[in-house]
Amino acid sequence: MPSVMDFNSWNIVWTLCFGLLATVIVVGNLLTIWIFLKRRLRKRAHFLLISLAVADLLVGLLTVPLYIAINTILCLGLSNCLLGSSLYQLTDIFTGIASIFALAAISLERMYAIGWPFRHRTLTFRVYIFAIAMPWIFTTIFTSVRLLLYFSIIAFENYVYSLVLFLSTPLLVMCIAYFIVWKKQKTMMGNRNHVVRETRLAKTLFNITAASLLTWLPFQILNVLLYFGVIRNFPYINITAHIIKFLQFSNSLVNVIIYPFRISEFKNALLQMLSCSMSSRNVTSNEAAPIRQLTLGQLNYNRELQLSNY
Repeated sequence: MPSVMDFNSWNIVWTLCFGLLATVIVVGNLLTIWIFLKRRLRKRAHFLLISLAVADLLVGLLTVPLYIAINTILCLGLSNCLLGSSLYQLTDIFTGIASIFALAAISLERMYAIGWPFRHRTLTFRVYIFAIAMPWIFTTIFTSVRLLLYFSIIAFENYVYSLVLFLSTPLLVMCIAYFIVWKKQKTMMGNRNHVVRETRLAKTLFNITAASLLTWLPFQILNVLLYFGVIRNFPYINITAHIIKFLQFSNSLVNVIIYPFRISEFKNALLQMLSCSMSSRNVTSNEAAPIRQLTLGQLNYNRELQLSNY
């Protein structure tokens, strides 16, 4: 087992860091989903945010624990762990691509809300179901491509080209969508309250998208460089990979951090939930005090009764 200070190899410090990250991701995204579903924030646009939170939740539940398990097993030299490594790669691809395509769907919805507000109001719930389903369908398709590579049905070069295509397409969609939002909001006429509300949400989601890409892109760039053989025999590749991987997994915390600061309804619901939790604790403690006093009073009374009888 490598020493604690040997960060170029997997050790207990990496295990604790990634374990803590997985816990925070799971708790944060569960809280996000619960607030959107239970606190009367079930607007149509918010269902897309719930879909994004589900993808991020899967990162904390599945991908990060598998990453910890695979590296720990390899570090201990218990087995070559080929099947477990393949399972981790499929899970990592599925959750990562789902998150990026969900961000692309959100950007298209915001583009339509800002650019064509009257048509946006007439969108049916079926359209939102389609917008939620498409990222998961594309994710399943690309994961199937990875399975084809695993069974040697397609060549490695074809897989790399499909990887570049699947990664560049949502990035291009997001860039075009938010550019149109930026252009449209300057020339938008009509209901100013609607404009301000939709534009604020668009800016919030743009911040989430930008932060997600900053945390997600470095690992994908590293992958492409490794696939094409640009980087070879780099002495600190392990520590670099762990740091970049930690940054990529942190992508699943971006929405949890930004929502309370940018979405007032979310912030109010979160504060209300915390205040209710504190109030319930205070009520429980206040109700317990008279019970303890009553118990002590009964005890003293019983003692006096026993002494008098004696």
